[in-house]
Amino acid sequence: MVFKLFKNADELYDEGKELLKRGEYDKARDYLQKSIDKDGGPDDAAAVKVALIDLKDRLTNVNAYQNLLAKLEAFNEDRFEFGLSEVSRSELITECQLTIRKIQLLSSGGEGQQLMDKAQKLQQLAQDYQAQIGDRHLIVLELFKNDTSVTGMSEFFNLMAVSYECMSDAVVWENPAQAAEYEQVAMGYRQQNGQSGDTNMAKVKAYSTTCTCWLCGRIATGEGIHFYTAPADVSPALDDKDKPTARSRPDAPGHIYICRACYSAVSNRSDEISREYYNQAVQEMRAMEMRLQAQIAALQSQIAFARMSR
Repeated sequence: MVFKLFKNADELYDEGKELLKRGEYDKARDYLQKSIDKDGGPDDAAAVKVALIDLKDRLTNVNAYQNLLAKLEAFNEDRFEFGLSEVSRSELITECQLTIRKIQLLSSGGEGQQLMDKAQKLQQLAQDYQAQIGDRHLIVLELFKNDTSVTGMSEFFNLMAVSYECMSDAVVWENPAQAAEYEQVAMGYRQQNGQSGDTNMAKVKAYSTTCTCWLCGRIATGEGIHFYTAPADVSPALDDKDKPTARSRPDAPGHIYICRACYSAVSNRSDEISREYYNQAVQEMRAMEMRLQAQIAALQSQIAFARMSR
């Protein structure tokens, strides 16, 4: 029997293919890369498969998707095998392009008009997922997670929900009632996507709630934004739950509503007092430390003098 000491590029590529079928991605990558180094290039199937393997543990990394996209665009076959699956080059290109946009948008921040602009871009992306992928499941998640539940339509609903949540965040400071409406729309999209929408419902309730500040009497709308609950000892004689105007205390006993201005004023003053007490305590501790050091030094001096007198 004759054993070949060195394998050619095709043999290395075939071994890589077999390892992919067994799910041994790291070993498969090694063989595929060696086949590229020996007789391949950036435009062959091995390069695409290496880029796919490199994506496996970096599914939220833009650079990994961009690398795969570049290899797919250089590749000229309509379909290729990856493990036990057959992959459409054009469909995977579309998925990479949309995913890159999605990661970039979701990782961006901003406030006010920036969030409104982000919301519009998210809605356009959602429509592109709907039009370009539709009911097809996402290829990458099927390959590496064995998950076929995520489709173009599920991404559409999710991104539309996120867009309305961005719109809510953009206006809640100026118009909490409008923010509540946006959260309600977002909840509808999440429920269509099989999610509960409980977080959105909680924000709808909070942003729609109006109260009378216990301290200044100002009416504020938007719990957690423009007013807060604070623990307090409310006696029955002070209870105003039957007043026809906005409530000044929540249903839970032992709390009152305070507008943001009063709440921040009390909190800031409390912080100032705390800092004063802290600084005073630190000064007293340092003075005590100096006294102790002086006493220790005096004692050491006495001990040294006593030893010298013997």
